[in-house]
Amino acid sequence: MADYIDGSLKAVSRDQNLSTSACHDYVPCSSDNAMGVDADALSILPVDQFEEAKTSEPDSGYVSPNIQEADDLKHPVALGEPLPSFQRAIVTPAMGPQLNLVCRTIPVRQPEPGEAVVRLYYSGICRSDACFSIGPEPGYPKHDHIAGHEGIGRIVKAYDASLIGRLVAIRYLGSTCQSCSYCLRGLLTSCPFQLNAPKQVSGTFKEYATVPTSCLVHLPEALSNEGTYMLPYYTAALCSGSTALMALKGAKVGPEHVIVVVGVAGGIGNMVGMMAKQVRHAKVIGIDLSHKIDQLPPSSNQFGDIFLSAPTAVDAESRVEHANAIIEACRKLRGDSGVLRGADSVIICGSTPDAFRNVHYYVCDGGRIVCVG
Repeated sequence: MADYIDGSLKAVSRDQNLSTSACHDYVPCSSDNAMGVDADALSILPVDQFEEAKTSEPDSGYVSPNIQEADDLKHPVALGEPLPSFQRAIVTPAMGPQLNLVCRTIPVRQPEPGEAVVRLYYSGICRSDACFSIGPEPGYPKHDHIAGHEGIGRIVKAYDASLIGRLVAIRYLGSTCQSCSYCLRGLLTSCPFQLNAPKQVSGTFKEYATVPTSCLVHLPEALSNEGTYMLPYYTAALCSGSTALMALKGAKVGPEHVIVVVGVAGGIGNMVGMMAKQVRHAKVIGIDLSHKIDQLPPSSNQFGDIFLSAPTAVDAESRVEHANAIIEACRKLRGDSGVLRGADSVIICGSTPDAFRNVHYYVCDGGRIVCVG
């Protein structure tokens, strides 16, 4: 997560494979590179190789808001604290085949009516941020791209005085039209008029984000009352967490259901298993590659009841043997000796073709298969 409170910019991935130390480099951590980014493919470019803005660093210490009054309704004035002219940001100067991330000083944009400025406290790092920073995919900027879509902070400037000081979040899916055929069917991510970070809305790898107020998620103040040491963990709910929740809703997971989570050791799969057990009170069979299963911590019982290694062979016999092992695990979790049947739901969180092979053998008649990827 990115912590701007103490004046230094630090970002650490949930999955611990990418990090920035202070504001000078962007290097892979010494972990197992869990997000699947090839550490050898990273192009690390120090800041001093780029032309820096000829201005001093902005003061990132928090100050009490100095509310300005709007004396003319025909010419509204943004309310809130004075903003610095410049801020620090992690920028991709030019899209290319390798990650190319540098720390730069950029202007802080004043809000337009309908927008607000959020002073960011934390930003999670998602695997897709690496993909967004390599592009360019259609609709993404080719130059000076700022990634990040898991930000938490406070509104420090807006045209609505009631918004000043609110604790808010910025997530990937900022807003939708709520009226197209996709929105009316609940398929919000297919809305053709959606606004996303970091596509139409600049990302959260910076100190201040100027965004449409419609793209903000208001958070309960109780989250900050738990202490700043807890607040960064909530950034995970803005992407992996919400994706996991949607998967569980699509699978209609309920109490005592037996579900199979393929890719349980990954960021999304881990949360699917945890929510299924802790919130939906279901029973979870977790599947992943053998080396990942072997490295699961003792606390893995929080997101799985039985763990199975995915087959490495592609022959039919190995696949059938694996499917039978899943059916047997279902029998154990149900505690019955009646008719053998598969899981009530299968949720696929893996991103490789093998994760999707033969999954129809894992689920019972009338069950559901949800593909997250």
